[in-house]
Amino acid sequence: MARYGAEVIVNYHHSRDAALALCNELAAGGGKARAIQADVTRPDEVERLVSESGTVDILVNNVGPYADAPWLDLTLADFDRILEGNLRSTFMMSRAAGTLMKRRGRGHIVNITATDVFHRSHSVYGLAKSALVHLTEGMALELAPEVCVNAVAPDLIADNEDMPDELPGRAISATPLGKLISRAEIAEVVCLLCTPAFAMMTGRTIILDGGRTIPRVALGKGD
Repeated sequence: MARYGAEVIVNYHHSRDAALALCNELAAGGGKARAIQADVTRPDEVERLVSESGTVDILVNNVGPYADAPWLDLTLADFDRILEGNLRSTFMMSRAAGTLMKRRGRGHIVNITATDVFHRSHSVYGLAKSALVHLTEGMALELAPEVCVNAVAPDLIADNEDMPDELPGRAISATPLGKLISRAEIAEVVCLLCTPAFAMMTGRTIILDGGRTIPRVALGKGD
């Protein structure tokens, strides 16, 4: 976003040093950025974050805590934490910023979901990301025509340090394009969604998975 000329607000919860380091990196590259601390699962802090940010033309909802314990083993605390972090925060941020965007007559909201919406083995995380798709479509209808609301659904991310060692290899072997997507590639798509080239797109979810979720049938002899 900074490379495309946007002034970036870097929201952080606890990671102040990382947020400031990112702002300094963007400034060194000629961009404009400032960090604002806020817990986006709290209504009062959401309102403060939007107010302190000033005029918001683009909102990227990218909070995504993860848990995939089996349903019968899932604690209520984890259930609430995953839905609160992924879904509730996106709803509150989109409502606060989207109201101002619609009043002003322009804006873009991009929600980061995941290809876990297609799986039923990722427990509450898949539920939360599926709900984000529903929220994206519903808010696109309500905020039109002034505001475009879309989502991006990446598959496993290549530069994700939290993946088990054996997972990338299995995923790549099942991906037609033979590689995993990178954070930089996801960011590029998010930026492009906010350009005139996508002015006629709203309420849609773009899948970035190298073709891994395309339905396939294993054909046997004689089929």
